[in-house]
Amino acid sequence: MSTSSPLPTTADPPSPPLPVATARPSAAPSAPTQTRRWRSRLIWIGAVVVVIGLAVVFGAIPYVRYRLTHSLTDDAFVESHLTHLGAQTPGLLTRVLVEERDTVKAGQLLAEIDPEPHRRAVDLAAAKRAKAEGELTLERSTWERLVKEHPRRVAAAKADLEYAEAGVAQAKTELEVVRVDVDKAVREAEAAVASAKAVQVKAAEDATRYEKLFKQESVPKVKWEDAVKALASADADVQTADARLDRASSNRRKAAIAEQTVAVAVSRRNKAGEELRLAELGLLAVEEAELKVKVLELEVSQARRNESWVRIQLEYCRIVAPFDGVVVKRYRNPGDHAPLGSPILSLYDADLVFVTAYLEEDRLAGVSPGNAVALKLDAFSQTLGGRVVWIGQATGANFALVPRDVSSGEFTKVPQRVPVRILPDRDERWGELRPGLSVSVVFDHGPGDPEWARVQAEQLRARGERGVSPLAVTSPGGGP
Repeated sequence: MSTSSPLPTTADPPSPPLPVATARPSAAPSAPTQTRRWRSRLIWIGAVVVVIGLAVVFGAIPYVRYRLTHSLTDDAFVESHLTHLGAQTPGLLTRVLVEERDTVKAGQLLAEIDPEPHRRAVDLAAAKRAKAEGELTLERSTWERLVKEHPRRVAAAKADLEYAEAGVAQAKTELEVVRVDVDKAVREAEAAVASAKAVQVKAAEDATRYEKLFKQESVPKVKWEDAVKALASADADVQTADARLDRASSNRRKAAIAEQTVAVAVSRRNKAGEELRLAELGLLAVEEAELKVKVLELEVSQARRNESWVRIQLEYCRIVAPFDGVVVKRYRNPGDHAPLGSPILSLYDADLVFVTAYLEEDRLAGVSPGNAVALKLDAFSQTLGGRVVWIGQATGANFALVPRDVSSGEFTKVPQRVPVRILPDRDERWGELRPGLSVSVVFDHGPGDPEWARVQAEQLRARGERGVSPLAVTSPGGGP
């Protein structure tokens, strides 16, 4: 009877030792014995397989439970807010006072740009400012003097004008009086002359008539003599009347003089009026002086701003530490030209260190702010503790240099990674944390502690809001 082919020797269990022959060699084993032997072997193999399977199952249960209650990632790094201190004013770098790995204090001088050109600019700006201030002082004094003098000049000019107008009125009144008196005297003198001449004509006719009558002896001589005397008296009266007329006519010159007086008074009044107009126009001079003062005030303000600006540029020559930190990179050396904005040193706050883990989106379930984490750094074997501060609101793909373009329809789904900020526990190994170190992170799942996370996020935000302007650092050793 044929038997089945034996299994490969590599899978056969070790055969039991054969009994030692004492008298004669044994016969070949029978078929039932061979079957029982293979059945026993299969039972042993099955038992071993079952034991191994149970071991695998019971060993996988804790691992599966661990993976269901934790999230893992190796895409994590130690980070900090690196501050790149650059030149806020271009120039020649004359001094760099720190090296990499140096610890610095807030307000400490780290580097210096050649200040001499800026000192000269400060001197020039100060001179321009002093000149502008001097011109302003002079123009302001002129303006103030004009402001004080203008009312007095106007008042004096008005008084002179009133006096001149009164003089004109008086001169005109005197002129009218003189004219009336002269006209009256002339008319009276002319009437007297006419009357005297009429008497003279009659006296001459009487004298001629009485002379003829006397020659004819028609009248006595006395009559003729009386007529001659009357003629002589009439001649004298005519001469007297002519003299009075001459005197009255001569008084017309007084009227001409009075007219000249009026003209002089009018001229004085016109001059006073012109002076009043000029005095009133002095207000324009006051306004012009005031405008010049305002312009000079603007120039002084501009000069002061320019001086302040160049002084700030001089201060910018001193590159100081904005906070307590550690220098991690030195980019330039003395003698280099420092362009505007180019970094000279980089430093970070050793107390502001955190871990940023990039967790795949399908592993975010169960991760909450405040959850505990285990941090395994490649730099040393020990594990650090920590807690989640916040979970990012956008994936890293949104900030890639080459953005995704799926408009053509070609798309390969890749799990996106979300940044998670972690605050390591502060222990004796805190000082060994350096920005850039690789970290493996294990996140515990749970509801977390949102209040703790909020407080820590506010503290991190407050520490990150410190300014970096050297003008904001008031004293070494303290930050704003």
